[in-house]
Amino acid sequence: MHENEKAQFVRIEDIAADDRTAQLGSTLAEVWERSVRATHDFLCEEDIIAMRPYVKDAVEHIESLAVAYAAHDVPLGFAGAAEGKLEMLFVDDIARGHGVGHALLAHAIEQFDVHRLDVNEQNPQARAFYEHEGWRAVYRSSVDDSDRPFPLVRMQRAQGVRAEVSSGAWYEAAVPRIEADLMRGRRLMRAYDDAYYAGEGCTELLRRVLGAFGFASTLTAGARVDYGYNVFIGDRCFFNYDCVFLDGAHITFGDDVWVGPRCSFVTPIHPLHGDDRPVCVDENGRTTHLAERTAPIHVGSRAWLATNVTVVGGVTIGEGAVIGAGSVVTRDIPANTFACGVPCRPIRAITEADRLDPSVYPGIRP
Repeated sequence: MHENEKAQFVRIEDIAADDRTAQLGSTLAEVWERSVRATHDFLCEEDIIAMRPYVKDAVEHIESLAVAYAAHDVPLGFAGAAEGKLEMLFVDDIARGHGVGHALLAHAIEQFDVHRLDVNEQNPQARAFYEHEGWRAVYRSSVDDSDRPFPLVRMQRAQGVRAEVSSGAWYEAAVPRIEADLMRGRRLMRAYDDAYYAGEGCTELLRRVLGAFGFASTLTAGARVDYGYNVFIGDRCFFNYDCVFLDGAHITFGDDVWVGPRCSFVTPIHPLHGDDRPVCVDENGRTTHLAERTAPIHVGSRAWLATNVTVVGGVTIGEGAVIGAGSVVTRDIPANTFACGVPCRPIRAITEADRLDPSVYPGIRP
């Protein structure tokens, strides 16, 4: 087929799991390889070879798969999604610039309810494409989800009901799509608890539910989320038992953050006047009106929150800060500050005098 003819795509087709043959998997893996070789300069030949079998397996087993075809059923690109996340979108090199990527992304949003995705930091063309299509970067991870040294930029749609929830404006919380997200988060965290106590690997499961879960981080059992996809955890963080993340807005953690048991991070804000708070319920008992807004929370790298700390929406805790047990943090805390109380207030700066003596504890890193 002539190259110009091949580049003109004709249709997009959803491929059910039962219709994904081994031949289709091999063909789409070839499309992936041509796409990657044209755009992923940061991958070496060994990386591409190692990824080939995983790509073929992924397109055969991904939750939702759409393929863009040219005439004569020639695949030009494909998109795969699972649980609202775009896991893959690749366009054959010969079809780039012909609207295939735009069409596949629009299809994934409309048909698969896609609202989040990851893009390799070393692939600025891809990031520029998604930003042009109405997506925004919300977090950076130092490694990919297989802990390989390929940093990821986590992106979310800048439009839609989920963007409205995290915008800070008042919104209607009684929306079926949002309620479905709540149930998904609760279901996955319950599955996480079961896996945790069974001694099974849990990191992959956490990375399905959370926006980001960093390298060598630990989330102990009993954690609860509203949605999960608005929680972003950095590298080498530790969260003790029974932490709560009400993540209508983004809750972000830097690296090396310690969090004690039963700490809560609460972004929702409800109307102050009592007349604005009552919910409306229809004849079937379903909530039809609930006013709410949210504000983000950020915890800087190397911060430590002791047991039973509550952090409310709109708060930033600076790098290296320490929050005393039982505190309720309602305002920003400066970096390298010890703070405690209800409400939490800065007590003093953390200085060189607070360092452990290496002669007493020889395990101190230089």
